[in-house]
Amino acid sequence: MHLRFSLPAVLLCFSTLPALTQQPQWGRWGHPQPPRAGACFYKDAGFNGDYFCMRAGDRWPELPRGFNDQISSVQVFGGALVQIFENSNYGGRRLRIARSVDTLMRFRLPGDPAKSWNDRASALAVFSPRDDWDRQHP
Repeated sequence: MHLRFSLPAVLLCFSTLPALTQQPQWGRWGHPQPPRAGACFYKDAGFNGDYFCMRAGDRWPELPRGFNDQISSVQVFGGALVQIFENSNYGGRRLRIARSVDTLMRFRLPGDPAKSWNDRASALAVFSPRDDWDRQHP
């Protein structure tokens, strides 16, 4: 029995393998360039600690493992808007952000003023004003 493999097929398998196994990670080393229009999300207040960035148009209906309930500050770029959701699949209470926020402790949860938005994000959307997301999720 002889197996035949085409070189392009073999190369495709090996070149896509790392992409399939990589998980999003918090970063701080190398200081990636923030998006022209988008937002960066930080584990600590004051735009400190590990962070990740999203471009306008990116949406995460569920934050990956290790990201859920970990955001303490948000930097916004290029006129983008951010919507933070308390629950996955864009559920529960939501907070709309139009400017950088150095601490989410300042923003109280609707209906529960004893609690803040600090470390509460379970889904995120970053979008441009007046795009489809903006019209559908005021």
